Formats: sequence, structure tokens, C-alpha cells
Amino acid sequence: MATNNVFPNEETQPKLSISFIKSQKGKTLLVANEYVFKLNKTTTTTKYWKCTYNGCSSKIHTDLNDKLLKTIDDHSHPSEKEVIQVREFREKVKQRAVNETTPIPRIYDEECEKDNGINKARRAITAVIPTTQLFDIPETFTKTLRNDDFLIVDKMITRRQRIILFASNNQLKLLFNSDKILMDGTFSTCPKMFDQVYTIHAIKYEQSFPCVFGLLPNRLKGTYHFMFQELKSTATQMQLNFTPKSIMTDFEPALIGVIAAEFSGVTHSSCYFHFTQAVYRAVQRVGLSTSYNNDDDVKHFCRKLMALPLLPEPIIEDTYDDLLAATATELKKNLMISFHSRFNRRVQLNHPNIWSFIKFLQEEENRFHHLSIQFHAGLGTRPKQIKTIAIQRRIDNLGERYYDGVINAMEYLDGLSFIVAKRKK
Repeated sequence: MATNNVFPNEETQPKLSISFIKSQKGKTLLVANEYVFKLNKTTTTTKYWKCTYNGCSSKIHTDLNDKLLKTIDDHSHPSEKEVIQVREFREKVKQRAVNETTPIPRIYDEECEKDNGINKARRAITAVIPTTQLFDIPETFTKTLRNDDFLIVDKMITRRQRIILFASNNQLKLLFNSDKILMDGTFSTCPKMFDQVYTIHAIKYEQSFPCVFGLLPNRLKGTYHFMFQELKSTATQMQLNFTPKSIMTDFEPALIGVIAAEFSGVTHSSCYFHFTQAVYRAVQRVGLSTSYNNDDDVKHFCRKLMALPLLPEPIIEDTYDDLLAATATELKKNLMISFHSRFNRRVQLNHPNIWSFIKFLQEEENRFHHLSIQFHAGLGTRPKQIKTIAIQRRIDNLGERYYDGVINAMEYLDGLSFIVAKRKK
């Protein structure tokens, strides 16, 4: 495609290349010099195209075989490179989805990778697979698939404890400019010489964007302190601040204390998914697993405990006390969990070797790059699933009944426990 950004003023036949893409409604659009034109009318000899930007008077004429005849007027606005990239990318994915049986997420990732024109020689590099934390990272794994810097931290905390953090410059900018962030660790996809894969996400456009991928040697307070200090230092180097207003994590005790120390004044919360996990781990810890699986009363009581956070905050403690006294005589999916579930599916094996793992991280960063372009270009978030909407409606209905006085707090909790008990099909 030509790189000129302005058409000549006079009605001439410039030397520029044109191409065609499809609109979301399947109509043909003409692309020239990073501007988009739609078909205005057709005569027996000529097609008349006008700029899609409202109020712009620039036009193009082609013959019926789409050969350029003339251009008319300058554009009154900047070029639309990002919009064109999004349209072309979506068209490629759509055509492959129609013509192939390949899963759409796989098509998406493959097209992301193709779009970068990755050097075959880089792909062919094969390094010795290490078995300890003492190894050198080849340069090809320190860059994104677009050859931008990706490895931001690679340090030894102790003689045998290494921490590695990956993030692109755009990911860091998004993270350091976000008020709300999510953090979580996953273990099955972590290379064996490390303890966990730790990811930090930023929220924008009501969407979770993975911004930092970490390989951590353990789950100790000192390691978390070190990670946050390194990120703060990186933010300072970028003349930014790592000072989120809200952080959501799991219920890991070591992490909770570190967040309080490193981010004073932040609102720290934990997600509902992790709360239900914590309750079930407590069931296992006190030896109630068999009773939970075989005794409906025990199972129902535990699910009431899991449902407590869904109650209005002012009545949670009193309802908990009532629940204990009476005994004596999925829900909204979390964005981080969804990310790790998808990430684990794509890795497809437990504890991959370090080079395969870093390549997955490069692909995830590449996915971040394409998603961010699409959202900047105005792409909306995915609509909620019908199942999710139905669950939320049930929760809302129970809330209305409680506030209308139709049910009491214990009945409210009882109803919520049945929503918790609903199993995925």
C-alpha cells in the first residue's frame, strides 16, 4: 500500500496503489494511502468512491475493473492506518473461520503471528533446554514478536532464587496508567525450575489486559516485595508511577501483607472465585471432604458459606452468626481466572520447557498488541453470555425479594447457596 498521506489538490491520476477490504456488513471498501472510501454510485463506465469520514470531500474514481482514474481533493482528517489494520485482520480471521475447521482462537493467534512477518531464522534457533535456574536467555527470547524489548527484569534474589519479568513498553504504559489492576499466580504451566507464573493485569474498556508475566521462584513475602520494587523502579525510569487505586488478588496471606506495605491507601479486595476455593480448601483441611461429598446438609452449609459475599455488606456478619447459631441447634467469572484458564489451554501441557514457555508469553504479548489496537479503534467488549446474564438476574431477584421484605436474610442466603451449587455443564 502507498505511504503518501495526502492526495494532490487537482483532479489527476497519481501513482498510488489501491486495495479493497470488506465492511462489517460485507460491503466493499476501497483503501488508498491509508484512507478508506465507500462506493457512492456506479455508472456504465465509472465507479465513484467517497471518503468514509463524515464531512471529508476527498473522492476517487475508478473504472468498472477497479483501475484508478482520478483523485479529487485533499482529506480533512488524519489517515486511518489502525482502522484499516483492524478491518484487514478481522477479514482474514473471518475468511479462515468460514473455510476451515481450525478453532477460532487458534486462527486468531496464527494470524497475529503472521501479521508480524517473523524471521524464519529466529524461529529456527534452538537453545539447550535448561534444568536449573542458572541459564542464559537467548536474545530472541528477550524480544517481542515485533522485535521490541520484552525482558524487563532478570535478577537473582539469592544465589539460587531467580526472578524473571516480561512486559512490552505498551503493556507497562497501560499498567502504570491504570487505577485498577488484578494479580494472580498459576502453577501447572510454570517451567519446573520455577514455582509459579505470576501475571498482573490492567483494566481498561471493561476488559482485562495482561501487562506483566513473571516467573517467580517461590511464594514468599520477600519475593513479592522484590517484584513490586522492580516494577516501581521501572515506572520511575519511564517517568510514570506504579500507584493503582484498587488491587484484586487471591487470599494468599504473604501477598496480602506485602500489598499493604507496598501500596499504602490502596483498596485491596479478593475475587469471589478465590473465596469459594478457600472455603473448599478449609473443608479439606478440617477433614470434611467425605461429609461434603456424601452429606447434603454439610454440603448445603458449606455452600451457604460460599454465598455469604453475595449478600449486602451490612448484613454479612449478622447472617454468618445466625448461620453458625442455626447449625449448633458459577457465578460471575473473574477476568484473571478466565485468562489463566485460556492460557493453560493454549499451553496444552504441564510444566513446559523454558523456551516453549517464553514463546507462549511472546504470543500472549502479541495478542495484547492486537487487542489494544482494536479497542483503540473503537471495538466494543464482547456481550455477556446468556448463562451469565441469567445467573445475575437470579441474584438480583433474590436481592429485590429481600429488600421488599418478602424473604429474610437467612432465606436470602439459602437462595444464593443454590446458585453457588449450580454446576457447569
